[in-house]
Amino acid sequence: MSAAAALLAFAAPASAGEAGAVTSSTVGYVCQSRFDGSWFPINGYSRGFSTTAPSKVSPGAGFNVAFDPAPIVALGEYNKELTDIEVAYKVSPEAQVLGYKLVGGKNLGSAAFHVERRGAEFVVTSPDSIPGGVEFDLPSLVVTLRAPSQGAVTTGPGGSSFEKRSFGWNRLHPANDQWDPFQCYADPAKPVVFSTTAVG
Repeated sequence: MSAAAALLAFAAPASAGEAGAVTSSTVGYVCQSRFDGSWFPINGYSRGFSTTAPSKVSPGAGFNVAFDPAPIVALGEYNKELTDIEVAYKVSPEAQVLGYKLVGGKNLGSAAFHVERRGAEFVVTSPDSIPGGVEFDLPSLVVTLRAPSQGAVTTGPGGSSFEKRSFGWNRLHPANDQWDPFQCYADPAKPVVFSTTAVG
């Protein structure tokens, strides 16, 4: 059981209704980076996520949704050091946000991560640096929500452009010792839904 799923098991509000179900998703991204001042595309990049959420809740019920990104290895030949790592999630704006927290994480060194709210989006990020070439696992994000009176609460990847990244970091390239961004946003031609919680 992941850290996020474990927290969900004991921290879900009493009115949550059905227990959380885990779904696995793969997000395809549109990505670009820069080297010696020139931008270039990075084709075919994708990331995996596990999301835990109840399939159904009562109107007005409180419940948790947990987002657990797959571990990452930033190849050392292109990434000597990483900073400003970001991963963005979004939640149906009709759901009321009661709270959120980060759980777990691995091989992050002294990097401290926090959550930035951007409307219906949540960005897990850190200004600190971690070394490249080492597998690390970002913290899971657990969001506590109150269901609307009807409909469904859906979640998915956040971000919409290179300026508002869905995923990425800034990296120090070992070949030229220059800092450049690795920027990705979820491919709008291949939309992904992480979870759907019916209300009723």
